Amino acid sequence: MGENVQDRESFGVLVGWAHHAFNNRLDLTLQCVQSSRLQDRREIDDHHIVMTPQQAAVLANYLFQISGQTPPEPRKGLFRRLLG
Repeated sequence: MGENVQDRESFGVLVGWAHHAFNNRLDLTLQCVQSSRLQDRREIDDHHIVMTPQQAAVLANYLFQISGQTPPEPRKGLFRRLLG
């Protein structure tokens, strides 16, 4: 009962990520090393976050916005490339 917010939060450094699609959902795997274990690189934690495609798009847009980056231009299809 004496648990505070910091007891439930984990702080670390993002060292990798991957994703897998299943059942019209996205499993985003974030690989992190906790700050206190940074010197022992073998201690990597996998965090799986399951989201809908819409949630993934909102997250992507948010990350572009806060990072000051712009989303990549959409790739042109074969027909558009041939016609210029």
